Amino acid sequence: MKEGVGGEEEQLDVERSGGFAGRTLRVSIPASALEPRERTAIEQRLGRPPSPPTGPDRFVYRFRLHGREAVVQEDMVPAELQPLLDRLSHSWS
Repeated sequence: MKEGVGGEEEQLDVERSGGFAGRTLRVSIPASALEPRERTAIEQRLGRPPSPPTGPDRFVYRFRLHGREAVVQEDMVPAELQPLLDRLSHSWS
């Protein structure tokens, strides 16, 4: 388990915005809950410039880890992250 600032367990913050209603939903989970392929997929995208929107009413996902951010358009979410988003679908607040 990796620890973040102050000895606390490192957290992954996920934000979903956009869509037809334009709502922003957020959830945080311990980074230790990530599957290795999910963590790798997120870390590979950290710090990359976001891709432009590909259409109206699409979701935009923001993943924050290590104080850095990855922004991914709904239709550009890698297959490795879809199971994570499916698990989080009942946790949005």
